[in-house]
Amino acid sequence: MRRVTLRDIAELTGFSINTVSRALNNKEEVHSDTRAKILAAADKLGYRANRLAKGLRSNKTGTIGVVVTDVANPFFSALVKGIARAARDLDYSIILQDSDENYAGEEEAIQVLLAEQVDGILITPVQSQQETIERLTKAHFPFVLVGRYFQDLDTNYVVPNDYQGGFIATEHLLKQGHRKIAMINGPLHISSARERFQGFLDALAEYDVLADKSLVSTGALTVKDGIELTRPILKCVPRPSAIVCYSDFVAFGVMQAIREIGLSIPEDISVVGFDDVWMSSCLEVPLTTIRSPKEDLGRQAMQLLVHRLKENHNGAETDKRKLDVTLVSRKSSIARNKNEQ
Repeated sequence: MRRVTLRDIAELTGFSINTVSRALNNKEEVHSDTRAKILAAADKLGYRANRLAKGLRSNKTGTIGVVVTDVANPFFSALVKGIARAARDLDYSIILQDSDENYAGEEEAIQVLLAEQVDGILITPVQSQQETIERLTKAHFPFVLVGRYFQDLDTNYVVPNDYQGGFIATEHLLKQGHRKIAMINGPLHISSARERFQGFLDALAEYDVLADKSLVSTGALTVKDGIELTRPILKCVPRPSAIVCYSDFVAFGVMQAIREIGLSIPEDISVVGFDDVWMSSCLEVPLTTIRSPKEDLGRQAMQLLVHRLKENHNGAETDKRKLDVTLVSRKSSIARNKNEQ
Protein backbone atom coordinates (compact mmCIF):
# COMPACT_ATOMS: atom_id res chain seq x y z
CA MET A 1 0.00 0.00 0.00
CA ARG A 2 1.40 3.39 -0.97
CA ARG A 3 1.78 6.21 1.54
CA VAL A 4 -1.13 8.65 1.70
CA THR A 5 0.08 12.13 0.72
CA LEU A 6 -1.03 15.71 1.25
CA ARG A 7 -2.16 15.72 -2.39
CA ASP A 8 -4.58 12.83 -1.64
CA ILE A 9 -6.15 14.79 1.20
CA ALA A 10 -6.31 17.92 -0.95
CA GLU A 11 -8.12 16.05 -3.73
CA LEU A 12 -10.63 14.55 -1.29
CA THR A 13 -11.41 17.83 0.48
CA GLY A 14 -11.05 20.31 -2.37
CA PHE A 15 -8.60 22.46 -0.44
CA SER A 16 -5.11 23.37 -1.67
CA ILE A 17 -2.07 21.36 -0.62
CA ASN A 18 -0.78 24.42 1.27
CA THR A 19 -4.02 24.67 3.26
CA VAL A 20 -3.90 20.95 4.03
CA SER A 21 -0.30 21.26 5.20
CA ARG A 22 -1.07 24.24 7.44
CA ALA A 23 -4.06 22.44 8.96
CA LEU A 24 -2.10 19.26 9.69
CA ASN A 25 0.70 21.30 11.24
CA ASN A 26 -1.78 23.14 13.45
CA LYS A 27 -1.10 26.59 12.02
CA GLU A 28 -3.31 29.32 13.49
CA GLU A 29 -4.34 30.90 10.17
CA VAL A 30 -6.54 27.91 9.18
CA HIS A 31 -10.27 28.28 9.95
CA SER A 32 -11.54 25.78 12.53
CA ASP A 33 -14.16 24.30 10.17
CA THR A 34 -11.56 23.86 7.44
CA ARG A 35 -9.16 22.24 9.88
CA ALA A 36 -11.87 19.84 11.09
CA LYS A 37 -12.70 18.72 7.52
CA ILE A 38 -9.04 18.19 6.66
CA LEU A 39 -8.34 16.23 9.86
CA ALA A 40 -11.40 14.06 9.25
CA ALA A 41 -10.21 13.34 5.69
CA ALA A 42 -6.70 12.55 6.91
CA ASP A 43 -8.10 10.12 9.43
CA LYS A 44 -10.35 8.49 6.83
CA LEU A 45 -7.43 7.99 4.42
CA GLY A 46 -5.10 6.73 7.15
CA TYR A 47 -2.63 9.59 6.70
CA ARG A 48 0.57 9.50 8.74
CA ALA A 49 2.99 12.42 8.79
CA ASN A 50 6.29 11.96 6.98
CA ARG A 51 8.64 12.53 9.89
CA LEU A 52 11.72 12.75 7.67
CA ALA A 53 10.26 15.52 5.55
CA LYS A 54 8.97 17.32 8.61
CA GLY A 55 12.37 16.97 10.26
CA LEU A 56 14.15 18.51 7.29
CA ARG A 57 11.88 21.53 7.50
CA SER A 58 11.85 21.98 11.27
CA ASN A 59 15.22 20.46 12.24
CA LYS A 60 13.22 18.09 14.45
CA THR A 61 12.61 14.39 13.82
CA GLY A 62 9.90 13.60 16.35
CA THR A 63 12.04 10.79 17.79
CA ILE A 64 13.47 10.27 21.26
CA GLY A 65 16.47 8.06 21.97
CA VAL A 66 16.26 5.66 24.92
CA VAL A 67 19.31 3.99 26.49
CA VAL A 68 18.92 1.34 29.20
CA THR A 69 21.57 -0.89 30.74
CA ASP A 70 19.95 -4.31 30.31
CA VAL A 71 16.88 -4.94 28.15
CA ALA A 72 16.74 -8.52 29.49
CA ASN A 73 15.95 -7.21 32.97
CA PRO A 74 12.14 -6.99 33.37
CA PHE A 75 12.54 -3.76 35.31
CA PHE A 76 13.78 -2.05 32.15
CA SER A 77 11.15 -3.65 29.92
CA ALA A 78 8.46 -2.14 32.16
CA LEU A 79 10.31 1.19 32.21
CA VAL A 80 10.51 1.25 28.39
CA LYS A 81 6.81 0.37 28.15
CA GLY A 82 5.99 3.47 30.19
CA ILE A 83 8.23 5.56 27.96
CA ALA A 84 6.70 4.16 24.76
CA ARG A 85 3.12 4.75 25.89
CA ALA A 86 3.87 8.33 26.86
CA ALA A 87 5.72 8.87 23.57
CA ARG A 88 2.69 7.75 21.57
CA ASP A 89 0.43 10.08 23.54
CA LEU A 90 2.82 12.95 22.81
CA ASP A 91 3.19 12.05 19.11
CA TYR A 92 6.82 10.94 19.38
CA SER A 93 8.59 7.73 18.39
CA ILE A 94 11.43 6.10 20.31
CA ILE A 95 14.69 4.43 19.29
CA LEU A 96 15.91 1.94 21.90
CA GLN A 97 19.57 1.15 22.66
CA ASP A 98 21.06 -1.28 25.23
CA SER A 99 24.41 -0.32 26.81
CA ASP A 100 24.77 -3.78 28.41
CA GLU A 101 25.91 -2.12 31.66
CA ASN A 102 29.12 -1.14 29.86
CA TYR A 103 30.53 2.37 29.53
CA ALA A 104 31.84 1.81 25.98
CA GLY A 105 28.38 0.50 25.10
CA GLU A 106 26.84 3.67 26.54
CA GLU A 107 29.13 5.88 24.44
CA GLU A 108 28.31 3.90 21.31
CA ALA A 109 24.56 4.00 22.02
CA ILE A 110 24.60 7.77 22.36
CA GLN A 111 26.64 8.17 19.18
CA VAL A 112 24.10 6.04 17.29
CA LEU A 113 21.20 8.12 18.60
CA LEU A 114 22.89 11.41 17.76
CA ALA A 115 23.55 10.11 14.24
CA GLU A 116 19.82 9.34 13.99
CA GLN A 117 19.20 13.00 14.89
CA VAL A 118 16.91 12.27 17.83
CA ASP A 119 15.37 15.33 19.45
CA GLY A 120 16.38 14.23 22.95
CA ILE A 121 17.58 11.25 24.99
CA LEU A 122 16.30 9.34 28.01
CA ILE A 123 19.15 7.40 29.58
CA THR A 124 19.84 5.07 32.48
CA PRO A 125 23.56 5.76 32.89
CA VAL A 126 26.10 3.02 33.57
CA GLN A 127 27.79 5.37 36.09
CA SER A 128 31.22 3.74 36.02
CA GLN A 129 32.21 7.02 34.31
CA GLN A 130 30.29 10.21 33.64
CA GLU A 131 32.01 11.85 30.67
CA THR A 132 29.18 11.00 28.25
CA ILE A 133 26.66 12.78 30.46
CA GLU A 134 29.01 15.73 30.95
CA ARG A 135 29.40 16.09 27.18
CA LEU A 136 25.62 16.09 26.66
CA THR A 137 25.32 18.75 29.36
CA LYS A 138 28.04 20.98 27.87
CA ALA A 139 26.48 20.63 24.41
CA HIS A 140 23.08 21.67 25.85
CA PHE A 141 21.59 18.56 24.28
CA PRO A 142 18.19 17.72 25.84
CA PHE A 143 18.25 14.60 28.02
CA VAL A 144 16.73 13.18 31.21
CA LEU A 145 18.32 10.52 33.43
CA VAL A 146 15.98 7.68 34.38
CA GLY A 147 16.42 5.32 37.32
CA ARG A 148 19.89 6.60 38.27
CA TYR A 149 21.45 10.01 38.76
CA PHE A 150 24.75 11.73 39.59
CA GLN A 151 24.92 13.65 42.84
CA ASP A 152 27.63 15.96 41.51
CA LEU A 153 25.99 16.77 38.17
CA ASP A 154 23.09 19.19 37.85
CA THR A 155 20.80 17.26 35.50
CA ASN A 156 17.13 16.49 35.02
CA TYR A 157 16.26 13.07 36.42
CA VAL A 158 13.39 10.82 37.44
CA VAL A 159 14.33 8.03 39.87
CA PRO A 160 12.68 5.86 42.50
CA ASN A 161 13.27 6.78 46.14
CA ASP A 162 15.97 4.16 46.61
CA TYR A 163 16.89 5.20 50.13
CA GLN A 164 13.26 4.83 51.19
CA GLY A 165 13.14 1.38 49.59
CA GLY A 166 16.32 0.16 51.28
CA PHE A 167 15.02 1.37 54.63
CA ILE A 168 11.54 -0.14 54.49
CA ALA A 169 12.80 -3.46 53.09
CA THR A 170 15.17 -3.79 56.05
CA GLU A 171 12.65 -2.48 58.56
CA HIS A 172 10.14 -5.08 57.35
CA LEU A 173 12.58 -7.85 58.31
CA LEU A 174 13.52 -6.18 61.59
CA LYS A 175 9.85 -5.97 62.56
CA GLN A 176 9.59 -9.70 61.85
CA GLY A 177 12.29 -10.31 64.44
CA HIS A 178 15.28 -10.79 62.16
CA ARG A 179 18.56 -9.43 63.50
CA LYS A 180 21.22 -11.16 61.40
CA ILE A 181 20.36 -9.62 58.03
CA ALA A 182 22.57 -9.82 54.95
CA MET A 183 22.52 -7.63 51.85
CA ILE A 184 23.41 -8.64 48.29
CA ASN A 185 23.78 -5.20 46.74
CA GLY A 186 24.63 -3.72 43.37
CA PRO A 187 27.92 -1.97 42.54
CA LEU A 188 28.32 1.06 44.78
CA HIS A 189 29.21 3.40 41.91
CA ILE A 190 25.51 3.14 40.96
CA SER A 191 23.33 5.69 42.77
CA SER A 192 20.50 3.25 43.45
CA ALA A 193 22.87 0.76 45.11
CA ARG A 194 24.44 3.43 47.32
CA GLU A 195 21.11 4.80 48.47
CA ARG A 196 19.55 1.39 49.08
CA PHE A 197 22.61 0.47 51.14
CA GLN A 198 22.33 3.66 53.20
CA GLY A 199 18.67 2.89 53.84
CA PHE A 200 19.69 -0.62 54.93
CA LEU A 201 22.29 0.76 57.37
CA ASP A 202 19.99 3.42 58.81
CA ALA A 203 17.19 0.91 59.44
CA LEU A 204 19.59 -1.36 61.32
CA ALA A 205 20.82 1.59 63.38
CA GLU A 206 17.28 2.68 64.24
CA TYR A 207 16.61 -0.78 65.67
CA ASP A 208 19.96 -0.85 67.50
CA VAL A 209 21.31 -3.66 65.33
CA LEU A 210 25.02 -3.55 64.53
CA ALA A 211 25.74 -3.88 60.82
CA ASP A 212 27.91 -6.93 60.05
CA LYS A 213 30.25 -6.16 57.12
CA SER A 214 30.79 -9.87 56.51
CA LEU A 215 27.11 -10.12 55.55
CA VAL A 216 27.25 -7.41 52.88
CA SER A 217 28.33 -8.17 49.34
CA THR A 218 28.34 -5.70 46.44
CA GLY A 219 28.50 -5.95 42.66
CA ALA A 220 25.32 -7.91 41.91
CA LEU A 221 23.25 -6.95 38.85
CA THR A 222 22.16 -10.27 37.34
CA VAL A 223 20.69 -13.60 38.43
CA LYS A 224 24.14 -15.16 38.07
CA ASP A 225 25.67 -12.45 40.29
CA GLY A 226 23.02 -13.17 42.91
CA ILE A 227 23.95 -16.86 42.96
CA GLU A 228 27.70 -16.31 43.13
CA LEU A 229 27.68 -13.56 45.77
CA THR A 230 25.24 -15.41 48.04
CA ARG A 231 27.21 -18.66 48.27
CA PRO A 232 29.99 -17.28 50.54
CA ILE A 233 27.49 -15.54 52.82
CA LEU A 234 25.60 -18.79 53.34
CA LYS A 235 28.82 -20.28 54.76
CA CYS A 236 28.92 -17.72 57.59
CA VAL A 237 28.42 -19.10 61.09
CA PRO A 238 25.82 -18.37 62.17
CA ARG A 239 24.04 -17.89 58.87
CA PRO A 240 21.89 -14.82 58.25
CA SER A 241 18.19 -15.37 58.81
CA ALA A 242 17.25 -12.90 56.05
CA ILE A 243 18.70 -11.28 52.94
CA VAL A 244 17.87 -7.93 51.35
CA CYS A 245 18.58 -7.94 47.60
CA TYR A 246 19.49 -5.10 45.24
CA SER A 247 16.76 -6.13 42.79
CA ASP A 248 14.26 -8.89 42.08
CA PHE A 249 16.58 -10.10 39.31
CA VAL A 250 19.36 -10.52 41.91
CA ALA A 251 16.88 -12.04 44.37
CA PHE A 252 16.10 -14.83 41.89
CA GLY A 253 19.77 -15.81 42.04
CA VAL A 254 19.87 -15.49 45.82
CA MET A 255 16.90 -17.85 46.13
CA GLN A 256 18.57 -20.37 43.83
CA ALA A 257 21.76 -20.30 45.91
CA ILE A 258 19.74 -20.90 49.09
CA ARG A 259 18.01 -23.91 47.56
CA GLU A 260 21.31 -25.32 46.27
CA ILE A 261 22.40 -26.14 49.83
CA GLY A 262 19.05 -27.61 50.81
CA LEU A 263 17.64 -24.66 52.73
CA SER A 264 14.05 -23.48 52.47
CA ILE A 265 12.58 -20.05 51.80
CA PRO A 266 11.32 -18.53 54.05
CA GLU A 267 11.58 -21.16 56.82
CA ASP A 268 15.39 -21.04 56.91
CA ILE A 269 16.07 -17.69 55.24
CA SER A 270 13.71 -14.86 54.34
CA VAL A 271 14.35 -12.91 51.12
CA VAL A 272 13.29 -9.42 50.06
CA GLY A 273 13.79 -8.06 46.53
CA PHE A 274 13.44 -4.66 44.92
CA ASP A 275 11.41 -3.51 41.85
CA ASP A 276 8.36 -5.87 41.94
CA VAL A 277 8.80 -7.10 38.38
CA TRP A 278 5.83 -9.05 37.03
CA MET A 279 7.29 -12.52 37.59
CA SER A 280 8.02 -11.93 41.29
CA SER A 281 4.47 -12.86 42.23
CA CYS A 282 4.56 -16.00 40.05
CA LEU A 283 7.38 -17.86 41.81
CA GLU A 284 6.81 -21.06 43.77
CA VAL A 285 7.47 -18.88 46.80
CA PRO A 286 6.18 -15.42 45.78
CA LEU A 287 8.78 -12.75 46.49
CA THR A 288 8.39 -10.04 49.09
CA THR A 289 9.73 -6.92 47.39
CA ILE A 290 9.77 -3.16 47.10
CA ARG A 291 7.41 -1.95 44.40
CA SER A 292 9.09 0.65 42.22
CA PRO A 293 6.77 2.69 39.95
CA LYS A 294 8.50 1.41 36.80
CA GLU A 295 6.07 2.53 34.11
CA ASP A 296 5.45 5.82 35.90
CA LEU A 297 9.19 6.48 35.94
CA GLY A 298 9.24 6.08 32.17
CA ARG A 299 6.07 8.11 31.66
CA GLN A 300 7.22 11.03 33.79
CA ALA A 301 10.70 11.04 32.25
CA MET A 302 9.20 11.19 28.74
CA GLN A 303 6.79 13.94 29.69
CA LEU A 304 9.55 15.95 31.33
CA LEU A 305 11.84 15.67 28.30
CA VAL A 306 9.13 16.67 25.83
CA HIS A 307 8.11 19.58 28.04
CA ARG A 308 11.72 20.76 28.01
CA LEU A 309 11.86 20.37 24.23
CA LYS A 310 8.66 22.31 23.59
CA GLU A 311 9.35 25.05 26.10
CA ASN A 312 13.04 25.36 25.13
CA HIS A 313 14.24 25.17 28.72
CA ASN A 314 17.95 25.52 27.97
CA GLY A 315 19.56 27.09 31.00
CA ALA A 316 16.42 26.74 33.13
CA GLU A 317 16.48 25.18 36.58
CA THR A 318 16.71 21.40 36.39
CA ASP A 319 13.83 19.14 37.43
CA LYS A 320 14.76 16.42 39.92
CA ARG A 321 12.12 13.84 40.86
CA LYS A 322 12.20 10.95 43.33
CA LEU A 323 9.09 8.77 43.23
CA ASP A 324 7.89 6.94 46.33
CA VAL A 325 8.16 3.16 46.59
CA THR A 326 6.11 0.72 48.68
CA LEU A 327 6.56 -2.67 50.33
CA VAL A 328 4.74 -5.66 48.84
CA SER A 329 4.70 -8.43 51.45
CA ARG A 330 4.49 -11.97 50.07
CA LYS A 331 5.52 -15.44 51.21
CA SER A 332 9.31 -15.18 50.93
CA SER A 333 9.59 -13.44 54.31
CA ILE A 334 8.18 -14.55 57.64
CA ALA A 335 8.57 -13.72 61.33
CA ARG A 336 11.66 -15.18 62.93
CA ASN A 337 11.42 -17.41 65.98
CA LYS A 338 13.15 -15.60 68.84
CA ASN A 339 14.82 -18.83 69.92
CA GLU A 340 16.60 -18.97 66.56
CA GLN A 341 18.26 -15.57 66.85
